[in-house]
Amino acid sequence: MSFSIKWLPEAEITFALVLEYLEQKWTSKEVEIFIDRTDEVINYLSENPRQYIHSKKKDAYRAVITRQVSLYYRIKLTEIELLIFWDTRQNPDNLKF
Repeated sequence: MSFSIKWLPEAEITFALVLEYLEQKWTSKEVEIFIDRTDEVINYLSENPRQYIHSKKKDAYRAVITRQVSLYYRIKLTEIELLIFWDTRQNPDNLKF
């Protein structure tokens, strides 16, 4: 069973912020690599959403996009809600969704 993907507003905003940072600090090649890797992870999620780490504290799953960026998501009945893209260098106590 393949789950549909739903981007919540916070996920859209934080994804755009990551892209903005990459565009300012890195080359277009790194931006493309990040986008491709994100697409790859989301495709994996739609097929097997429980393959990543579950956080009982946050009641969400965490998929690692890169060493510096993780994607938090929740599994609903027929869809996956993308919650937030999180820079792993930040204080995890500030992670709210």
